[in-house]
Amino acid sequence: MKSRLPQLGLVLTGGGAKGAYQAGALQYIAELGIEPQIIAGTSIGALNGAVLSAYRPFSYAAQRLNQLWDSLGQVEILRPNNGAVLRTLSYAAQKFTPTLREWLLDFLVTEGLMQNSNAIFDPAPIEHLLREAVKPDELRHGIELWVTVFPSLKIPGLGYDWLVDFIRASTGIDAHWLCVQDFTDDETVYNLLLASAAIPLAFPSRQVNGKHYVDGGLADNVPLRALVKRGCKNIIVIHLNNGAVWNRHDFPEQTVIEIRPEERINKSNTPLIGKIDSYLDFSFERITELKKSGYEDAKRCLVPIINTFECVQNQRLSHNLLIDSTQSLLNDSPL
Repeated sequence: MKSRLPQLGLVLTGGGAKGAYQAGALQYIAELGIEPQIIAGTSIGALNGAVLSAYRPFSYAAQRLNQLWDSLGQVEILRPNNGAVLRTLSYAAQKFTPTLREWLLDFLVTEGLMQNSNAIFDPAPIEHLLREAVKPDELRHGIELWVTVFPSLKIPGLGYDWLVDFIRASTGIDAHWLCVQDFTDDETVYNLLLASAAIPLAFPSRQVNGKHYVDGGLADNVPLRALVKRGCKNIIVIHLNNGAVWNRHDFPEQTVIEIRPEERINKSNTPLIGKIDSYLDFSFERITELKKSGYEDAKRCLVPIINTFECVQNQRLSHNLLIDSTQSLLNDSPL
């Protein structure tokens, strides 16, 4: 349900399994009684945002999100496509025998060994979990939710090449922000949410209103502009990287409060492997660790701000009391 002029917005960035960190941070935010009127999310942030939007009140939504992440640690959420090794071999065979590659891929799909020849992971577990956790009708009546998606290039006859989308994103092709509440068809809503989290190569692209989309994090992992476009002035951003970078000067009229990891959130310092491992580790122990860190970092970031507001408020109260007392004395009749 769209707010006419949202006073407080929430931005949830992407980061795969690190999204458990946001669940912990949101638990603390809910305990403070803070409730956003608008949410923008990318990738796992979009899925987290969908849960927050679908439940009322916000404190209960944050609780449901934490419960959902606990359940993620007990199921096989990342299930490799059957035949993934054969698919990899078939791509290698393309260098030598293109006809063999085509035949092998067709065989794998025909035999049901691969549901999507371009995806390493089977999307069924995540899709099933999303359908169980979020109902489109509740979303349409929930907090206004914007999700970030990247327009995927589909060339008829050439299939899909995930590398092309990475290159297009690096050359400045913009992501799209789409409002969930604008879609009346349930399947379109689910496809939109899954598209935002469709990491190229890992998960298949999704079609929304005739267009193909993949993970919005390719071009906009911190979708502040989606909320600025709606006129939101006060925004809380929950990052999933220690060194997340964005240009503060692009938002001169916004008051932005950032919650970011104090300690290293990737599992190792190895540039590529550490990042990938952190994206894919949905173990219960890792989720518990991330939720705890998110809660503690939210408290660390927000308590000084709250104390400052309380101090300013007390100063204003004292100032007003002094004015009232002075006015009272001036109005007293002379002895």
